[in-house]
Amino acid sequence: MITKYKGVHAFVNKSVYALVRDWTGHLQAKKMIMISKYGKRVDEDGRTHILCYEYHACPVCGHTLTVIGIRERKYIKSDGITHILVIRRLRCKDCRVIHHELPDILIPYKRHCAKTVENILADKPDDTSCDDRTIKRIKAWWETCRLYFENVLASLSEKYGVRFPQRPAPREIVRAVVNANLWVHTRSAYLSG
Repeated sequence: MITKYKGVHAFVNKSVYALVRDWTGHLQAKKMIMISKYGKRVDEDGRTHILCYEYHACPVCGHTLTVIGIRERKYIKSDGITHILVIRRLRCKDCRVIHHELPDILIPYKRHCAKTVENILADKPDDTSCDDRTIKRIKAWWETCRLYFENVLASLSEKYGVRFPQRPAPREIVRAVVNANLWVHTRSAYLSG
C-alpha cells in the first residue's frame, strides 16, 4: 500500500519503520534483510566488514536490490566488548526502499548480539556480561513480542508451507520475521519500576 506523506510517497505495510531523508531530501523507508551466509573481513581500523554470500530480492516488492553504500553498526558481544560491523545499504530499483543487510549475529535495534539475547532468554545470564536491568529489559521485550513472532511464523508456515522447528531459536525467529518484511518497530524504552 502506498500512502502520501507530506507530498512524498512512503511505502507502508503491516510493519512500522522509520522514514528518513536521503541525500536528495526525499523521505525514504529503512528496512532490514537478515543474512546467514556471509564472511567477515577485518580492516586496519579493527572494523569487521560483512561479506554477503546470498542473493536478495526486495522483501517489499520482489525486485532487484543494488548496493548504495555502507554504514557502521555497533554491537556488544557476550564478553562485553563493543565491536563495529560494516554492513551494506541496499536500494530497490523499483520501489526505492532502502534496506540494511544485517548478519544473523544481530537482532534489529538491539545493542547486544543474538547469542547474548539467546542466553538471557534461556535463563543463562551468567554466560553474558549484562547487568540485571539489561537482562530485565531484554526479557520484557521478548515477552512483549513473542506472541506476535509466533503468529508470524504460523502465518508463514500456512502461506508458504515453510516448516519451522518445534522450538526455533530466537535468531531463527527474528530472521524469518525480518525477511518476511513483518518486523515491528521495537525501539521503545522500558521504564524500570
